Amino acid sequence: MKRRSFISRLWPQTLVGQLVLLILGAVVLTHVVLGLLLAEERRDALLSERRGGALARVAAISRILAATPSENWRDVLKVGQSPQSIMRLVDNPDNSLPMSDISYTLSERLNQALDGPAVPARVHILSEDDCHAVEEREKKNRKKHHDDDDGGKDRDRGKDWRKENGYYRQGHVGPRFFDHLDCVAAPLMQISVPIFPVGMTADGGADGAGTAASASGAAQPVVWLEARINGVAPPPRVVLQNILRITISAILIGFIAFFLARRMTRSWAVLAQAADRVGRGDYPEPVPENGPIEIRRAAKAFNRMTARLKRFVEDRTQMLAAISHDLRTPITSLRLRAEFVEDAENRSRIIETLNEMEQMVEAAMTFAREETANEATRKIDIAALIEAAVEDLAETGRPIRFLGDGEPRVYPCRPLSIKRALGNLISNALTFGDQVEVLLKPADDGGIWIEVSDDGPGIPSDQRDQVFEPFFRLESSRNRETGGIGLGLAIARTAIRAHGGEIYLEDAPSGGLLARIYLPPIAH
Repeated sequence: MKRRSFISRLWPQTLVGQLVLLILGAVVLTHVVLGLLLAEERRDALLSERRGGALARVAAISRILAATPSENWRDVLKVGQSPQSIMRLVDNPDNSLPMSDISYTLSERLNQALDGPAVPARVHILSEDDCHAVEEREKKNRKKHHDDDDGGKDRDRGKDWRKENGYYRQGHVGPRFFDHLDCVAAPLMQISVPIFPVGMTADGGADGAGTAASASGAAQPVVWLEARINGVAPPPRVVLQNILRITISAILIGFIAFFLARRMTRSWAVLAQAADRVGRGDYPEPVPENGPIEIRRAAKAFNRMTARLKRFVEDRTQMLAAISHDLRTPITSLRLRAEFVEDAENRSRIIETLNEMEQMVEAAMTFAREETANEATRKIDIAALIEAAVEDLAETGRPIRFLGDGEPRVYPCRPLSIKRALGNLISNALTFGDQVEVLLKPADDGGIWIEVSDDGPGIPSDQRDQVFEPFFRLESSRNRETGGIGLGLAIARTAIRAHGGEIYLEDAPSGGLLARIYLPPIAH
């Protein structure tokens, strides 16, 4: 339950927020799904590209060595060195390294690039364990080489090249080429390429004519180019870049979605405000019929409904006013005829009944005039309005007081209509109660509560709905002389409902009647 309420608090309540969140959720989910689907393909493609680039680089260096005099091989190797590509020349390659399926595949690619040498080149993929084994052998060779140098003669590494069979080659394994062996970055790629210099004969000698090397099986390379390539491990999944890419996309699409959704829902906001005003009895100007076609249709239907409702209310009110006006003529005629009745008692009762009918007609005409007055809605301090009305009654000695917090309550309404409704309730309470209290307080939803309580006899709960009917009176507790003609509560409820509110009758704490007026919050 707590988890559901937490999620509901995070969920946006506005249509704009929900549309933006829906679009952003779709964008993020699409990025995540596509990222997962393409991650492995991307890594395989990058890895293949790296390995292919390394093979092409080694093949190019081997061709340059084959076409370059041996005394310049050292310079070629210096040019070919890089932090990722470490190269050297050896007499015999390391044949102890294992061959895997990928090793055979890469070896085939390399030999195709070399146009099928007499002695095939080999490519090995070194795992971390293989790398450590090679590293141990390199250390032993380096130590042995160092001991040989100490026991013999002190030579400069730059002159550690000698001429054998007409070719300059390295005298021993140069540890300087493999000092950057990093097994943590395994797997590594070790490549061994045979070098057949231009002019080499089938038996390994050199002819002065500079002919190409024999491709017979007896031909042996003069030297082997051994290269070790770092950085051929599968690339990382680049989580940070993916997050950054998703964030930038979400921000851009969020801005676009916000403005588009705001534009589409602006007409809904205008329509909601107009509907709220109609619910309060205020008929605004027709709502602009613009925006998407669905909103235009809704606005058009709303304008038609408002016009029909306004015409219906006006027709019924005018009919009531006309009937009430027309009844005055026969009532006057009956009053004149009653004067000629000889029986004094019957004449008095007839005139009394006619007076009561005239009062009812006058009340109905007053009610109709209030409905057709169409008072303008304006913002007022409703707390000041209520307090002033209570103070006017209190100054006349009536037992009434106002209870409020002193805070101003600005509320858009029709002031005369609210004042008349409140006056009817207060008058009703003063008639049947010895002490009346009027309380103003805010509602939980942002609306307003106005409470009028008295200590009178109250109203039975089964008759509280009937007292709002026109011309209904409680004869048992509120007689004809003190109770009026039964239109006060009907007029009050009509006025309050015209503002979108309601009147509730309850038992007061003091034992009398509590009339509660609710005015709803203003829609923005």
